[in-house]
Amino acid sequence: MNKNEILKQKYFNILSELDESFLNEKHLYSKKVEGLSGLFLASEPENYWTAKNKIMIIGAETRDWNINTLQEYSLDHYLLTSIEKNKVFLKKMINEPRTKKISFHDFTRAVADKSGYEGLIYCNLFSFSWKEKSPIGSKYFKEIHDVSKKLLSAQLNYFQPDIVILATGLSSLKFRREIFSLDKCKDSIDYENEAISKNQLWQFNFDDKYTCYRIQHPSTRTGRKEAQNARNKLLELLPSK
Repeated sequence: MNKNEILKQKYFNILSELDESFLNEKHLYSKKVEGLSGLFLASEPENYWTAKNKIMIIGAETRDWNINTLQEYSLDHYLLTSIEKNKVFLKKMINEPRTKKISFHDFTRAVADKSGYEGLIYCNLFSFSWKEKSPIGSKYFKEIHDVSKKLLSAQLNYFQPDIVILATGLSSLKFRREIFSLDKCKDSIDYENEAISKNQLWQFNFDDKYTCYRIQHPSTRTGRKEAQNARNKLLELLPSK
């Protein structure tokens, strides 16, 4: 079994435990009609394992993510469709014109320009959105949270990135810490001597494996100037391609 098949099998094993109504829009009790997005699954870049810099960017959730399957539902086909959508979407975003706008994928493009695209992984803390927003307020949040935690942990263990950038925002802090627990965060570094608060940029080593950077979500409106300064500093710290 090649590496790509290993990732798909990990996804399949996790999603086999999830009620089909969360995925199959034709299910009698489909959650999509209530506002649940399609499932977001990270894909593996073609040259990931030979990439110079392996960087995982973790956002909060995708605002809207539709998985269109033309044939009769099956879990295997659904997850393959979701993985392919992620791959196509990320390539498209990386190739978008560079602007002075402030959005999540303006930041993604800046990371790719500095450190290379081949080793870039785009993940989310939550693998579903609810009514094109955070799923935290959804009545199905327990199920969303449980499967998202399993998926993100599997992605982290599978991809083994050199660097993890956490750009999830403050509202999801306690859920992020369920995976990146503080007791495994060591060698903390802040940049307050450069007028960048720890709330805006914090560097640490997680589990003796990953160099991590925590920043505000790139589209945050709170402290926008300070957040931009923190992102600029982070880009300086990232390795060149």
